Amino acid sequence: MSFNKILLPLDGSQLAEKALNPAVALAEALSAKIVLLRVVVPLSINLDPDLYQRLIDEGQEEAERYLSGIQLRSLFSTVPVKGETVVGKAANSILDFVQENGIDLIVMASQGRSGIDRWVYGSVADKILQKANCSLAIIHPQVKTEPFANQRILVPLDGSMQAERALGPALLLTHETAAEMILLRVAEIPPIPKEPVEGWPGIESVMEIAEQDAKMYLRRVQESLIDGRVQINIQVNAGPVAESIIRMANEQQVDLIIMTSHGRSGIDRWVFGSIAGKTLRGAQCATLVV
Repeated sequence: MSFNKILLPLDGSQLAEKALNPAVALAEALSAKIVLLRVVVPLSINLDPDLYQRLIDEGQEEAERYLSGIQLRSLFSTVPVKGETVVGKAANSILDFVQENGIDLIVMASQGRSGIDRWVYGSVADKILQKANCSLAIIHPQVKTEPFANQRILVPLDGSMQAERALGPALLLTHETAAEMILLRVAEIPPIPKEPVEGWPGIESVMEIAEQDAKMYLRRVQESLIDGRVQINIQVNAGPVAESIIRMANEQQVDLIIMTSHGRSGIDRWVFGSIAGKTLRGAQCATLVV
């Protein structure tokens, strides 16, 4: 899997601009180019057509000036960058642009102009998560460390081929940033019988077997990836999956979590009220959903 073209949607706010440095860091690591996109959202009121068009034109001119100023910043001296403006509803316009321009990765902040409502909840990022046909990296504005400062990338796996699709991008970024890759498998606590069941070995025995199986699986994945150029470590945790991923990311001071939108079921997307969604909402570091 390659990431050649990165889209960075901006709404003119400082919070949205928190995604600038991470996007550039990813573009440098991936040898990708960045497209800055500003969506001019029309007013949802009836106006004289001439006045309406004049307002749209002024909005586009302002958006173009804004993006031109962003492109002149020194952080873009190391990567190709261009600016684009479109008119329409924010989420739909971003999705259409992705489809029409062969975007491989969207990088955006979890907070936009409002500063209060997180984009990722029922708004722009949520719609993009549901419908985009490319990968999405969510950046949390409250994180103050520089991208890849700790040089650790966390890859949660559940034993499925779907989840292992995150390994390609993770290995590529690990190589290019000289980072450490941490493979995580969470052994979920199984249902405990309400009544005594003959042959039930007990929760401790069941968890011990699950953790041993998880460790064996991660070792197989680790051995398949080792090429002498990267450091790959494995971790097994027990407990609720999303909470365990977030806790591991915090404890290990991870820069980036890379995971897929599909898990073991292959049908239900993790991101909808489940593992990836909870991770996106709770993690303090950036999260890249493949």
